[in-house]
Amino acid sequence: MKKSDYITKEMPCSYGTNLIYGVLNIPQTEKKKLPVLILSHGYNSSHMDLQDIAKELAQHEIITYCYDFCGGSTVSKSNGNSIDMSIRTEQEDLKAVIEMIGAMDIVDENQIYLYGESQGGFVTALVATELQNKIAGMLLLYPAFCIVDDWNKRKEQGLPDTIDCMGMDISRKFYDELPQYDVFEYIHNYEKPVIIFHGDSDYIVPLTYAKKATASFKNASLQVYEGEGHGFAPNTRQQVLKEILEYFEQHS
Repeated sequence: MKKSDYITKEMPCSYGTNLIYGVLNIPQTEKKKLPVLILSHGYNSSHMDLQDIAKELAQHEIITYCYDFCGGSTVSKSNGNSIDMSIRTEQEDLKAVIEMIGAMDIVDENQIYLYGESQGGFVTALVATELQNKIAGMLLLYPAFCIVDDWNKRKEQGLPDTIDCMGMDISRKFYDELPQYDVFEYIHNYEKPVIIFHGDSDYIVPLTYAKKATASFKNASLQVYEGEGHGFAPNTRQQVLKEILEYFEQHS
């Protein structure tokens, strides 16, 4: 892929009473249709933590869109409160974003890809499986497939109405709206190409979950980075970027 200029603009997404803040990177090219990658951040993170990947891909004729989940972090520019956030609400946010981005004239509707980190990766996997006819592929960084197990363990110790979890207040709603089905069995329905990127020293989401998810998807590969934990160093993110570019060269 050749490098191209791109423009960046704010592009909000609204549905119901929700207003999602997002940033769109559009390559400047003569092509009438382009692939798009929608990037979803992790728990208590934001769209800003995705811009390194998003802006580089935009230079390779890939539209990118980064956004903040409603109530998804203490620095979110979207509306909503963290105590009202759950996996279910984040699924609804992502589905609204997909609908908006997919309707853009410049977007190739057959080339809509999803990227997610940590909890955003878990949400991405669930949404892509639900909308698999619309989603051409997935790129998941240390996806938090441990969430259901982790919260079932928390419940055994008792759950207060409000919980300070990793620097952010959430409520019982987070637990109450967790998937009530086997997520690994569910994602087996997704047939498009998936790459999972994971560190072998991740103690928040153990590597075993990435291995199980890779085996559960019908068409997935796993890239393991030695010594990396939950969140990658800049040089590792550059390696991930290289893998993503190769993925697009192969599939788009």
